[in-house]
Amino acid sequence: MSAASLMAASAAAAAALAAPASIVRIALGPEAAELRPFAVPTEPGNTVEVDLPWPLEDWAGRGFTPDSERYAGDFVIQAARGSSRLFVTPVAADAHRVLHVVLAQGEGRTRSLPLEFIPAPPALAWRKVSFVAGPPGGSTRPAVSLSRTPPAPRLRAPGPASEIGLIRTLRLMLATTEDGARDIAAANPGLSLAVLDTPPRDFGRFSLACRFAVRDSATGAVGLCVSVANRTARRLLFDPGSWVVRAGDRVYPAGTVDFASELEPWASAAAFLVLTGGPDGRTTALLPGNDFEPSVVLSASANPRPVRRMSLGGADPR
Repeated sequence: MSAASLMAASAAAAAALAAPASIVRIALGPEAAELRPFAVPTEPGNTVEVDLPWPLEDWAGRGFTPDSERYAGDFVIQAARGSSRLFVTPVAADAHRVLHVVLAQGEGRTRSLPLEFIPAPPALAWRKVSFVAGPPGGSTRPAVSLSRTPPAPRLRAPGPASEIGLIRTLRLMLATTEDGARDIAAANPGLSLAVLDTPPRDFGRFSLACRFAVRDSATGAVGLCVSVANRTARRLLFDPGSWVVRAGDRVYPAGTVDFASELEPWASAAAFLVLTGGPDGRTTALLPGNDFEPSVVLSASANPRPVRRMSLGGADPR
């Protein structure tokens, strides 16, 4: 290849790189914010394609004709109702007209799209323009970033009133049947119930078994009904502040406990526990169907009958 040819090819490549884009993408904002038609540069040597975000319902404009042989016009338009694109070709020099396109957005809503086709040199004319629907109401997409800590919960902070109310609900469910407990939970949209059938956990002198759990969606608190069984002939005394519940690999202290902390020989009783937060003070995010493993510290045991009557010879009262 000669030097002149190389120079001509380099110049053509540089001109091609410097030429503006002939395929353009335009994001639509709110119709009420439009102040002028969308300008579309055209030239008689080529047809411009217009892609629409919604189906075409109607169009109107002076100087546009679907058949230039039968009807005079500055632009030939090819547009079919229901189509998502139309084609416009200028047939007159320096043709400059405005086309109003009506789009069907669905559910009976329409939107008008004014297009102003203006004359332009061949190097600046567009070959295709795509209109895309912007965010609803013209709002921008929110920025997303990763935080090192979870967001603050949008729950009402639990307090004594809500915790006592949850314990009363647990007692009411325990006093009825399983179907009755489900009816109580169904009557309150903020409560979710899970009946737990896990086997009792053996702690030697006593055992613990979860019977059911209830979650209050307003506060995120979870209430547990735990069956405590004494497996000895002695009275057992429990530490009331030692109740904890393990769920997965985490341990949650039970801040509110309704239990007598004393259990007679071979007896069983229900303990009601309320979990309101984890060690970091945030909500537990526990569900009533979790695998709960409650535990409590046995502080002491006692003989339920410490005094026995013994007969002493010659000392019996008469």
